[in-house]
Amino acid sequence: MENVRRMPGQVRDMLNETMLRCFLTLAGNLSFTKTAQEMYMTQQAVSKHIVRLEETLGFRLFLRTRHYVKLTRAGEMYRDLFARYQEEFDQVTEEVTAYYMDLQKQIKLGYLEMLDISSCIADALKQARQKDAELRFSGVKLPQHELLEQFAARELDMIITYREFAPKESGVRSHRILNTPLVLLVSPEDPLNVPGATVADFRSRPFIKTAAGREPAAETRERALHQCRELGFTPEKIVVAPNLESAYMNAELGQGVFVSTMLSRVSLHSSLTCFPIGKEEELRCFWHENTENRTVARFADLLQKAFQAPGRHEDQPGPEGMGDHV
Repeated sequence: MENVRRMPGQVRDMLNETMLRCFLTLAGNLSFTKTAQEMYMTQQAVSKHIVRLEETLGFRLFLRTRHYVKLTRAGEMYRDLFARYQEEFDQVTEEVTAYYMDLQKQIKLGYLEMLDISSCIADALKQARQKDAELRFSGVKLPQHELLEQFAARELDMIITYREFAPKESGVRSHRILNTPLVLLVSPEDPLNVPGATVADFRSRPFIKTAAGREPAAETRERALHQCRELGFTPEKIVVAPNLESAYMNAELGQGVFVSTMLSRVSLHSSLTCFPIGKEEELRCFWHENTENRTVARFADLLQKAFQAPGRHEDQPGPEGMGDHV
């Protein structure tokens, strides 16, 4: 056979799994008949694969007569090489399969601190575990900037936060899981907070806004002004708070008014006065579209169903029925 010289990379590109399996099987039993039976092929097909392999490598691999089949020296060397490759390939394939099977059995969820949504998450998790009892779940409440940072670093599979704080990177998918009423939080000590007061009485008060992540203060102010325009507010100044706790503290101390939602534990349980605004905020769950964990998208669907289940939030006060104090 003519020795065709090719570059190693070219040879690798021309090899395929069926070709190598035919070769290793034939090298093991030295019988075209047995090889054809084990490979569920015709003897002619096996012969074609062996010829193609020999042409690709540029060396004769078998000596063939009517009475016997024998490996050449080249055949012996390539048999040892491909056998090692097959063994390593099978081992890596087994490890990769185990890794991805384990990956599909875990969910790492983060959600915005101050949100009171654990019961809905528990409902979704219960549904998920009916399909896979071994599903491992870890949930963590985080400040907004840490939530976005850990999501971007793929330390969290999924996050739940308001649409306003949506991750900015590309390739992110999301579900709307809930609309919740917006309220204006005002300190009980504010001189305008008197019986009969309405949201309109506080439109020019200092407006408190929480920074989203580690964004510059100028961006936070721009978001605050955008929200003020939507609400018809004309604040005398914007107060930028580094996190939610600071925003609530500033409101309690009378440093300004703060817009929150009825999902906030502080809105529900603090001494701040809640004035219904008549608008809603959208809560969404976000995950990476190219995540290797297919369970994430399925869990997002379960979350959406859990939050939007009939009667799930009927006890949440709406803009019309909520009193001044919550």
